[in-house]
Amino acid sequence: MDENTHKTKKDSSFLFSTSLIFNENIDRLWLYLRDFSIETKNSDIVDNFKLIKGDNTWTVGNVFSLYWVGVSNLEIKCVSSDITRTRKRIKWKVKCDIGISYHKAINLFRITNVDKTLVKVIITRCEKNRLIDFSPQLKYYLNLHHDILHSQSNYLQSIKKDYKVYESCVFDLNYSKVWNYITNLKNILTICPEFFKNIEYKGPYNEVGTFIKINYIDYEKTVFLKIVEYSSPRKKTAYKCRLEAVGTDLKDVPHIIEIVLSIIEENKIHISFFYNFGNKNNKQTINKIEINKKKVINKIFEYLKENQKKFQSD
Repeated sequence: MDENTHKTKKDSSFLFSTSLIFNENIDRLWLYLRDFSIETKNSDIVDNFKLIKGDNTWTVGNVFSLYWVGVSNLEIKCVSSDITRTRKRIKWKVKCDIGISYHKAINLFRITNVDKTLVKVIITRCEKNRLIDFSPQLKYYLNLHHDILHSQSNYLQSIKKDYKVYESCVFDLNYSKVWNYITNLKNILTICPEFFKNIEYKGPYNEVGTFIKINYIDYEKTVFLKIVEYSSPRKKTAYKCRLEAVGTDLKDVPHIIEIVLSIIEENKIHISFFYNFGNKNNKQTINKIEINKKKVINKIFEYLKENQKKFQSD
């Protein structure tokens, strides 16, 4: 499905939107679309990607730049991000060196019962651009963003799929107690000693930049992880801990591990675990590891259910 929408009189900040259905799982697609550097690598329209603040394009407050070929240099800041099981949204503020600024939001919606995702891009003007008339170029920019969506969809269809494991569950528990417990991997070691030999932290368990040394029985090797994203409970509605494997020997090892906790309502939470193994792994080995990963996740869920009093509000 394609959809292009011009601005309406109801919202003076709205310029246009365009949408497309991707034949991709929402979780995998989110990892791709929130990363502006990938778009730069697979597009002739933009070039010269550089990080200015932070180490990615999807953490709120991070700033990066790129060159819109033949038009302008762009400085882009991530201003908001909202993640749930069925909907994900990220918004950037884009400043051009030709004096124009605008907001770009990407919205992902999971299509029920099929491995497809509706992606909607919305472009809105900034407050100080109210007097600038975008009308003459509006159709060109709308078609441009629509073409970008199509090129991204075609690229994802052409590459070998990453292998991934995803499990989730809903609990009637206190979000803060559960979050602090499940993101400390030493607690996971006590729940699942048959899968890990030991876990060592170099830094706090809840701080970006901390390195983790872990001996996986699955792989019969030592793996090093780095915390690249960690949300602290501060009246948010969604929290994420993202770990990335570091080193050169990453065959049959999850490259990305994400733990996400979303607050549905008071004392009702949704927890999900996501493992991404990349696309260069041995399928037979991964099948075995997938079974063990799901066992680990399910043992964590069982532990939370069996110890509910420990994780309920005081």
